[in-house]
Amino acid sequence: MRSLKDKYYIWKENRRYKKFKNCSLPYPFWDKKRDTFEWVYYDESRQAGYDIQNSLYEALGNVSNSGVIYHYKAYMYGRQNPEQEEAKYQMIESHCHSFDEIVRRVYDYPESFLIPDDCLEEYSQQELRCLKKMQSYLKAIGLKDEKESSEIAALNEKWNEIDNKKEKNIKDRFFLLCYSKRWEKLREKEKLERYSNEKALLYSSYRLLYTEKEGIADAYLNGKKNYILSRKYSFDKKTEVGNKYMVVNSDNEYCGTLEVISEEFIPFKDLKAEMVNYKLAGYKTFLEYKEHLFLDYEERGKIYKEEFTEDSLLIYLKVKVLKRF
Repeated sequence: MRSLKDKYYIWKENRRYKKFKNCSLPYPFWDKKRDTFEWVYYDESRQAGYDIQNSLYEALGNVSNSGVIYHYKAYMYGRQNPEQEEAKYQMIESHCHSFDEIVRRVYDYPESFLIPDDCLEEYSQQELRCLKKMQSYLKAIGLKDEKESSEIAALNEKWNEIDNKKEKNIKDRFFLLCYSKRWEKLREKEKLERYSNEKALLYSSYRLLYTEKEGIADAYLNGKKNYILSRKYSFDKKTEVGNKYMVVNSDNEYCGTLEVISEEFIPFKDLKAEMVNYKLAGYKTFLEYKEHLFLDYEERGKIYKEEFTEDSLLIYLKVKVLKRF
């Protein structure tokens, strides 16, 4: 039997969405009063008659009975199988029905999230690269797997203890009445602490240094490559000294940080072999490397309508390693 609260909620929902009563397909609805965007359609099989989703994938998936599945593993609270006597924290295989849900699991379990080898075909290569980069960033800022705190565990244990009592006194009933608010307050406190990440704040001002060739990121972090070379454009006015970088390797993983300690402007014609590690870049000779560099800078300059010549300036930055993840 529906409570008065449930009946009121259904009445409000029917009133809000009544103009979509004839929509058998998802309608894009912007609710100005609530400042929310939703996809809405009428479905007689539902309690209030309306299917309301934030995602078109979910809404159209419901209409067409379509969807996808993504399997993953993470260190979560639960049971491996129904035969287990009680739930506990352990590596458990589970699944989601949208990529957004999977991203949420990476966010919740950055330390332990993994995709079983036999489930990799459920993901595209682009999705795998994206998840890998997100997870490596969360590890770099030290975000831990979500886990129930001792305070919430104690609160839940007390609720179970009182709820199982055959006879409850006034104090017990007052606890049960206030339980939800206390739980929500504790949970909000923990979430605010989790998402107030000092390293994320620190690294937000860092630039990204992508290293496409294998081994270059390691070379930066072990000192074999201690410079960044780029072309100087007319709009490059500020000094780079003091700027910091997060290094991303060829596998799309965050692997360390660098700081610029000196800056020099060099005409392209004055670039010498001893100033660069051209073999690390994949070239047999310095001449071959320099020819490629010239063509590359010449092509890039076309975007900004700036020509490149032997007299054009290069920015030669010396860097030092701050941290290796």
